[in-house]
Amino acid sequence: MAGLSAARVLQQAGRNVQIFDKGRRPGGRMSSRRNEHGLFDLGAQYFTVRDPAFARLITTFEQQGSVARWPSIMARQIDGQWQARQPEHPRYSGMPSMASLIEALAEPLKLEQQVRITSMTRTASTWTLEDQNGQQWSGFDHVIIAIPAPQAASLLEGIDTTLRPQADMSACWSTWVRFRDALDMPSGIDAWHGVQLEASTVLRWAARNQTRPGQHEGERVTLLANDDWSDEHLEDDPAQVADKMIDAFQDCYPALLPAIEACGAHRWRYAQPRQPQEDTPGYLIDGAAALSLCGDWCIDGRVEAAWQSGNRLAEALCRQ
Repeated sequence: MAGLSAARVLQQAGRNVQIFDKGRRPGGRMSSRRNEHGLFDLGAQYFTVRDPAFARLITTFEQQGSVARWPSIMARQIDGQWQARQPEHPRYSGMPSMASLIEALAEPLKLEQQVRITSMTRTASTWTLEDQNGQQWSGFDHVIIAIPAPQAASLLEGIDTTLRPQADMSACWSTWVRFRDALDMPSGIDAWHGVQLEASTVLRWAARNQTRPGQHEGERVTLLANDDWSDEHLEDDPAQVADKMIDAFQDCYPALLPAIEACGAHRWRYAQPRQPQEDTPGYLIDGAAALSLCGDWCIDGRVEAAWQSGNRLAEALCRQ
């Protein structure tokens, strides 16, 4: 989100922009997984909109059908009791998944997929990048690094720069579950899209993916683990993690869960900053080295914060 946000502003300002992404498709924690059991969002589940400029962008994508409001029916678990509640702010999801927003952002941009930059060298006035296969990409006036702070710090090792990404980031385990039958609803709740599991020592969130706009088929649930639990179980076997998280969901859920058709777990090693960054512009620039950093960790863990970080950085570069 941060990298694409910066790239769009720079391209619209007439700059020649090239994006490298180590994945099969862009998105990071906004990516989704589709398999024979359905479509699952495994990272960011929704986003709020407060920034006026971000609101204008989301309105455009909403009109185009890339995003829609979700969840509108939320629940909260407190002291073992489930309560229905209305979201404080309008919340949105990509349609039919969070990846749809990323795809809309990336559409006008040039991306090199499955290219992981492993080293960078400054020669004269330009940068040369080298990827995991030893291929070199040269002629860049400025490099923007839009990856988690620990990974950015590793990439910057040995480079003469004032940039020091030091955000403390937590991990997050995510489990997807396909149930054979629909969940029984908790007493007093007709339906729910997402629930905050405040009483659980393992889980913090559960979502019913088939309630997302554009999705309808099958009972498909995503479970997100707490930061501390994820860090503690960082190196555990994914299958065992999935079992533990589903057991924790059963402990939280006030009805017997249906039989499980399939499940799996995904680990986000660097999910979000532990503490919001205060009194910062939301990005880092080293003008002398022609290097800069952006990402949600420069502000806080929200999707909107990632967009703000990249957008603000690009605007600052355009003023230079």
